[in-house]
Amino acid sequence: MDTHQRLEALIRGERLALARAITLVESRKAEDRKAATELMIGVDKHLQSIPHQNTGNQLPARWTMAITGPPGVGKSTFIDQLGRQLIDRGHRVAVLAVDPSSARSGGSILGDKTRMQDLSTRDEAFIRPSPSGATHGGTNVATKEAIDLCLAAGYDTVLVETVGVGQNEIAVSDLVDWTLLLLMGRSGDDLQGIKRGIVEAADMVLVNKADGEGYEPALETQRYYQSALSLFPPHSLPGWKVPCLAISAVQEVGWDSFWSAFEALRALPRLADWVHHKRADQRVFNFYRRLNQALLEHWSSSHSKSAYADLESALRSGQLSPAQAVSESLLAWGFEDSREKNL
Repeated sequence: MDTHQRLEALIRGERLALARAITLVESRKAEDRKAATELMIGVDKHLQSIPHQNTGNQLPARWTMAITGPPGVGKSTFIDQLGRQLIDRGHRVAVLAVDPSSARSGGSILGDKTRMQDLSTRDEAFIRPSPSGATHGGTNVATKEAIDLCLAAGYDTVLVETVGVGQNEIAVSDLVDWTLLLLMGRSGDDLQGIKRGIVEAADMVLVNKADGEGYEPALETQRYYQSALSLFPPHSLPGWKVPCLAISAVQEVGWDSFWSAFEALRALPRLADWVHHKRADQRVFNFYRRLNQALLEHWSSSHSKSAYADLESALRSGQLSPAQAVSESLLAWGFEDSREKNL
């Protein structure tokens, strides 16, 4: 199947075409890279041709959200409930669930789909588990491409479930419109251990499992983060104050407040401009991300494995510093390291 056929099948919303396209962009095989690049160029042109309907204070016709937070907080259960409610409101929902990969084998369980049993039965939903690989930040190497493929296939809402490693999941906020930080109630002083970085990246904070014995701890954590959020710098969206809500994905507690928060978001007069600028910044961010990937792929493909191994060996033994290794790599690529001129 050539690029045009792949793109046409994708735009028609064929689920198999979408699944295969995501597999293609996730592939690290050299023979797949050209086909993946050509496909993504076509996808970008298609998405840019769609009217954004991004005027006034309406939420965009296409909306992407990340759901992040520590392991065991209930992200999959929350997404299962959120996805079903979105479908009931007339949306088509794609879920990209990034599972942690083994540092030794590179393997991944990919079990999130089994934890979204209700959502996975809906025709309006598409769920794709993917391994994180060696990528940091809670996503994988092709998460942004997978998001765009889902949008091109006609899914107007894309939910990205991050690995769940905690404070280093800031990178995902550069890939989506909105970031939800999911926490869990604790008693006493042990309040999640979440660091400031990921909290600052959140557009909304939800304390999950606010039911049964977890109800009071959830309210305690909610009060803690409400107080903490008031000390943070203002949100980049004028008029938006990051809310912290108590919710239960299992018992469906707190969902009225959740949707009321989105109605408040919809009412902000600068929302359309904010989304437009954020997506423009994302395109620049994606350029640098893809450039870094291309340089690494170029290095591994254009140099022998022995030369690459020699460089790593010299680094490990201390014969080369990381700065010297970068300089030698630039010279090997045909670039002159400007830092040497200043020495």
